[in-house]
Amino acid sequence: MKSLLYASVSTLAADEEEAEIGRIVEVSRAQNARLGITGTLIFTKGRFAQIIEGPAEAVDHLMEKIVRDRRHARVTVVDVRKTGRRRFTGWSLSYSGVSHYIDKHIRPLFDEADPDGIRQLRQLMQALADTD
Repeated sequence: MKSLLYASVSTLAADEEEAEIGRIVEVSRAQNARLGITGTLIFTKGRFAQIIEGPAEAVDHLMEKIVRDRRHARVTVVDVRKTGRRRFTGWSLSYSGVSHYIDKHIRPLFDEADPDGIRQLRQLMQALADTD
């Protein structure tokens, strides 16, 4: 099992964000279920952060698609871990809506991979998924 956290900059125009995020969540939930992927997505009206967990090959395949996705720029893999258990069991994709607060935790990760910042972001994303 592999757990990967990435951050990216959104290329979505403000007037298309809501509809496009809805499509991302709908398609991703179905696709992730087929691939055996679980995880959570954060959108901050400017940035994405996502934790993807599952079989290493499936996680790598999904990341290749995300890197090529026109809705993302500056896709940055922030943290990769081998794991023996899932943290998002039951969620092919958890999404709890736009989160402006978390943006301050995502923004610095593009410039510096701070272990404390990564740990805090993972914890916040887990907490949001737990309240969904």
